[in-house]
Amino acid sequence: MKLLFDEKEIKRRIDKLAEKLNQEYKDKDVAIVYIEKGGKPFFDRLQEKLKFKHTTDSIRVKSYNGSNSGELTWIKKPSKDLRGKECIIIVDDILDTGQTMRRVKEYFKSLGAKDCKVCVAVNKHERRMEDIEPDYYLFDLDSGFVVGFGMDYNEKYRDLPSIYEME
Repeated sequence: MKLLFDEKEIKRRIDKLAEKLNQEYKDKDVAIVYIEKGGKPFFDRLQEKLKFKHTTDSIRVKSYNGSNSGELTWIKKPSKDLRGKECIIIVDDILDTGQTMRRVKEYFKSLGAKDCKVCVAVNKHERRMEDIEPDYYLFDLDSGFVVGFGMDYNEKYRDLPSIYEME
């Protein structure tokens, strides 16, 4: 594996993003929802730095693109009532094809959220199939298979504190 971003660089980028979010959302009714399992490490680190009032929750979804249906199955929906929030920020490890994120974002908008933002650790362009871009991200990559900091390969490497490219 090739190291792309070490713990220090991840921390530096999270600090910078948290400053921006603290300014933008200081007086708003915000919910931050992370996507299990991959989004949890990023969410945990980011959450520590946020100073504005917000509700937190998590969801778990599974996409089936092998059948080309792009169907989204909800394993765990939000446990809190998020209807009518001023903004819902969806946190995940990576924005890759965009299929899952587009459907998750549509779901939250259907709850009446005035705004819905996407926040990911890695914005990867190579396999994007949907017209969706993150509102916030730590790192921008054109290609490569990345692991660590929530991202996995067959449930391995998810707990690595840095981000690596599989070679």
